[in-house]
Amino acid sequence: MVSDSSRTRRPVLTLDDLAAPITRRPERLHALTAAELAIALSQALDLAEGKQIGHAQRVCYIATSLADALEVTPEQRAGAYFGALLHDVGVTRSASDICRIAGVDEATIFGPMPLRAEEQRTPFAFADQHAVADAVHQHCTLGAETVLTLELPGEAAAAVRSHHERWDGSGFPQGDAGEDIPLEARVVAAADLAEVVISAEPSSLAARRRLPEALMEHAGTALDPKVARALLQLARSDGFWLGLYSEDLAETLNAMRGPCDTRKSKKRVMRFAEVFADITDAKGGHSIGHSRRTADGVQKLAAALELDPDHTEMIRIAALLHNLGLLGVPARIMSKPDILSVTEMQIMRQHPASGEMILQSLPGFEEIAVWIARHHERPDGKGYPEMLTGDEIPLESRILAVADVYAALVSDRAHRGALSVKDARQILIGAAGTQLDAELAHLFVSLI
Repeated sequence: MVSDSSRTRRPVLTLDDLAAPITRRPERLHALTAAELAIALSQALDLAEGKQIGHAQRVCYIATSLADALEVTPEQRAGAYFGALLHDVGVTRSASDICRIAGVDEATIFGPMPLRAEEQRTPFAFADQHAVADAVHQHCTLGAETVLTLELPGEAAAAVRSHHERWDGSGFPQGDAGEDIPLEARVVAAADLAEVVISAEPSSLAARRRLPEALMEHAGTALDPKVARALLQLARSDGFWLGLYSEDLAETLNAMRGPCDTRKSKKRVMRFAEVFADITDAKGGHSIGHSRRTADGVQKLAAALELDPDHTEMIRIAALLHNLGLLGVPARIMSKPDILSVTEMQIMRQHPASGEMILQSLPGFEEIAVWIARHHERPDGKGYPEMLTGDEIPLESRILAVADVYAALVSDRAHRGALSVKDARQILIGAAGTQLDAELAHLFVSLI
């Protein structure tokens, strides 16, 4: 056991003291548009909902193309654009609790929407069906609140709030009908339904044959007839289908964003990172605030290592988003108090790679994505996913690992209560050199 006095005497480390000092500085954090951020991070929402990756991007392409065909106002177009990308941003906050209690995956509840009828969305005899229905309804309201937190247009929040309203008034959360439903929401609703129909077909040709029938089936009930007819006309165009099946749909969407989103901002990048950190933490139940605490720990280590402010800012972003890939892990697995099965462990261990996949396309996030991909590697080679050792692991990933472990130790977990700072320090010392970088673990202990 290391005494407090010996820890106090330990000198503060610099980069030169570490086994693998940085040979180059990473890029500075790039200023990005809201569209660039929403396009990339929408993939995390696809994971959370149990949809195919790219679902939200395809809904956005359809909705924006449809908005242009309808010649809506620029504000309504922006609402349809961002509303489509973020239409299910409320899923995690609304459904994680009921998924943990009922023992079902989010995909079971949200995967088949919006085609499945209301009475078919709560088939769980062992669950409180009213609670499941409430979770489904709340994801619209909570999603709209999140869109406003991201400082996106009010029309985008309206699209998210009302995209499950139906033309005939039998939708939710308000039961609005007809033109009482915002036009941008009616556009997103049609695009969402169309994407689900298209994705269910084995080929683009089969999808092109099936879509008109589906649109006419729902026109006048779920969908605004005028919107359905406009989408039907749009779907007769070869250009529409070529764009939908583009090899780089993200680039296509970035070109479609329009004049309402031209401002690049670092502040916006941080806002999105913080909001998506909170969304991710909501998935675990006992992990509320974990990513922000990890970011605070990273900041302490970066200051002690005398990293420059730009480098520190990049690592803080990585800390906020280090668990983004967990949105693809069912809440029932994340909150399981017992030992995970082999299959459950394999699912859990996919999250660093999922986080890397989501973030690597963002300009300036290439290195952040790598740091996140490797934050569960260990100096002794027993980590994952690549079983890297020692200085094969980026310094930033090693910093993340120490702050991540400490934040977890001093927080409640499904299988235990929060540990005291004293006990957490002892565990960090015990993990030094095996699970955690030895020098960074001792440095962190000296700081807390």
